Amino acid sequence: MKKLLFLLLFTSWAFSSSGQARIKIAYVDMDYILNKLPEYRQALSELDQKAMKWKAQIEKMSMEIEDMKRNLEQEKILLTKELLQEKEEEIAFKEKDLRQFQMAKFGPNGDYVLQKQNLIAPVQDKVFNAVAKLIKASKYDIVFDKSNENLGIIYSNPKLDISDKIIKIITKQKEKEERAKSAKQRKKEREERMREAKRKHEELAAQKKREREEKRKKALEERKKKDNKQETEKKEKEQYGDKLTPEQLKKLQEKAKKELTPEEIAAQRRKEREERRKKILEERRKKKEEREKEKKNN
Repeated sequence: MKKLLFLLLFTSWAFSSSGQARIKIAYVDMDYILNKLPEYRQALSELDQKAMKWKAQIEKMSMEIEDMKRNLEQEKILLTKELLQEKEEEIAFKEKDLRQFQMAKFGPNGDYVLQKQNLIAPVQDKVFNAVAKLIKASKYDIVFDKSNENLGIIYSNPKLDISDKIIKIITKQKEKEERAKSAKQRKKEREERMREAKRKHEELAAQKKREREEKRKKALEERKKKDNKQETEKKEKEQYGDKLTPEQLKKLQEKAKKELTPEEIAAQRRKEREERRKKILEERRKKKEEREKEKKNN
């Protein structure tokens, strides 16, 4: 890698010295860029929290093993050879579990390394995309990473550092994405409001339709009652003429009774009884005359 860097720099110098087109070189500090990005720091914070839990678990397992060793050392003279061997095998088994757990969490292919790659990969992709965009816009021929220890850089001119430009591109891209996300959210909210307004409008229309239908039914019922009343009055008029119908007479009598005093009501009842008695006597008289008439004829 050092030889490659030397060759690139030497080629750049050779082209510049010979009057040919100069090779445009720049560098980025990936560590500097990543530490400036909030999402990167958030990803590291989440990973560190997991690592702290794993370390606490490892410490707990180590303390349990140490306690077992101390207890065994104190009880060794009291144990049989078979029991002593069993205790030692148990400790060895616990130590093996501890080593496997440490490798699973912090080994070269452990969870910490894999999850760090998974968490950081999206952020690194943003950086690489920004670098590619800047390379295309500024027509750089060579861009290398200063934080890469394999390059063995002794000195780098700060004028060639484009790290802040990369951060600016990423920031603008993030703001653009956030604006697009906000616009999408606003659109979603507008659509939701429109759906809600449409639903309310449909409910209101349905309510008004029901009210009109009920009003129409009520009007039909009232018209039907009115027609029935008119038909009844017409029949009563044809039957009784200008005389009062039994219903009208009854109502009139009830109304009159309500307006009379108790003495007048009593007198009226006596009068009605007297009229009924006279009517009965008159009917008896007529029947008697009819019987006598029939006798004469026979």
